[in-house]
Amino acid sequence: MSSEPKITFYDLTSSLKPQVWSPNTYKTRYVLNYKQIPYKTVWTSFPDIESTLVKAGAEGLPKINRLEDPSRLWYTVPAIKDESGAEPVIIIGAVEIAEYLEEKFPDRPVFPKTGKALEHAVISYFDTAVWPKFFMPIMPLTYEILDEKAKPYFYETRTIWFGKKIEEFSPEGAVRDGQWKDLEAGFNTLAAFYDKNGANVDFIAGGANPTFADFYIASNLMWIKCVSREEWKNRGVEQWSNGRWGRLLKRLEEWESPRD
Repeated sequence: MSSEPKITFYDLTSSLKPQVWSPNTYKTRYVLNYKQIPYKTVWTSFPDIESTLVKAGAEGLPKINRLEDPSRLWYTVPAIKDESGAEPVIIIGAVEIAEYLEEKFPDRPVFPKTGKALEHAVISYFDTAVWPKFFMPIMPLTYEILDEKAKPYFYETRTIWFGKKIEEFSPEGAVRDGQWKDLEAGFNTLAAFYDKNGANVDFIAGGANPTFADFYIASNLMWIKCVSREEWKNRGVEQWSNGRWGRLLKRLEEWESPRD
């Protein structure tokens, strides 16, 4: 009987060692590792995502269209392929994957037994109020750590999306400093929600164990940490919100690394 993992996890390449950096795929890695689900990773460069997923059997599955070309479906990662059943199942999207894994592998739950409403509310708030603040200061740093095949694709698409060149996103000096202050302010507002559980309670659901919303937020912090250790240190990200985010990453540290 083969011991080959039945879950294939599709992640993004980079020039880093280890290659991990993507906030979106981190959300899935955290869940897989926390739930102790065996998996193998397929690393793919940005321009190869569509062909890789189509080859895996995901043709026609995306529910959204590309921003720069609305006539085409937008194939994205994270994605997983589960071959543990009679027919393979492919899931695209961090939230969708987390919910699928929760149902398929209920041990070590990442959604509270009381329901998913809090998780989705926190995620929705983050995506609306905090996530957009990442774009200008973090996109140029991301570009620098990409593999050479991905760089032209990333540069071209982000230039179209945002209407300016990546080197214009975050000019050094007052503009860049202001962007980082704005991002910190977003996390401070988010921390105020966490603080309702108590200043020393690290997880949003208030319990002893993390839930998906914690992994979701931590994944975006890991994005900063991976693409620029220098800015992570210089901007004092671990100390933001009275050290809450540094503590969160420390609590989740054992589940952050690739397992294959």
